[in-house]
Amino acid sequence: MLPAWILPERWWAPLWRGAARLPLLTRQQAIRRTATGIAAALGDVGAAETRDIARNLRAAIYELRFQDLRAWRPGGWLPKLSLEGEGHLMEALKGGKGAVLWVSPTVFNSLPTKIALHAKGYKVSHLSSPTHGYSETKFGVDVLNRVRCIPEDRYLAERIVFNSEAPTTAMRKMMRALKSGEVVSIVAANTEGFEMVEGPIFGGRLPVAVGAPRLAALTGAPLLPTFVARDPALGFRVVIEPPIPLDPKQPADERTVAAASEYLRRSEAWVRRYPEQWRAWSKWRPRA
Repeated sequence: MLPAWILPERWWAPLWRGAARLPLLTRQQAIRRTATGIAAALGDVGAAETRDIARNLRAAIYELRFQDLRAWRPGGWLPKLSLEGEGHLMEALKGGKGAVLWVSPTVFNSLPTKIALHAKGYKVSHLSSPTHGYSETKFGVDVLNRVRCIPEDRYLAERIVFNSEAPTTAMRKMMRALKSGEVVSIVAANTEGFEMVEGPIFGGRLPVAVGAPRLAALTGAPLLPTFVARDPALGFRVVIEPPIPLDPKQPADERTVAAASEYLRRSEAWVRRYPEQWRAWSKWRPRA
């Protein structure tokens, strides 16, 4: 906690990028495995560059812990950030059915998104996994993960935690929030309780949790892809894109697959621009 509180934020990324290159702190086998997947997906990137991407991804995950701890300092964490595409959200909310944000599975997608939306006055209910944070053990869920969740909760109207023993509870809470004209956010990689479908990206396939399009189709709320990235010049960018169309005439399964495919199509440009921040590399598979 002490380094996270006292070191200037501009030092964090260089510090952890250096640490990620130390064999004692980073499993090199895991780096090589991730780099191999990146090379296969992107195709036009050399071996040295893919290893750098894999190491920088690991460094970003380490850096995320500094952000969590800085958020406990008096005054909280005040990053440089921007909310882009807010007009799409404002237009969506005019329909009176709320809006579903389908958030990218990137390293920095959590706290900056909540801070940016809260600062603009939006009431956001976020679907969360019980294991959101650092650990899946009972002690981790009860104690350790609160280090991340408590600061995030300052910026939420409600954290909706999925319970596998009562799966409809989370759905009812999200539907209630949307009926009140509020915003519900769901991360595309959140697999808790939601069906997965495979969609095309980078010439291969990637499993995507499709709770967001199913919820949007059920309630009539617009489905807005939301991409989050840390840019060296712009700070943390929270970018809300135009809604993904959901054709009510399509069968539900076909509509869901089409939404996932469109989401991944839009994702490609973001992943190419910020490849070291995408947490889904390990799940990408080449087309059979």
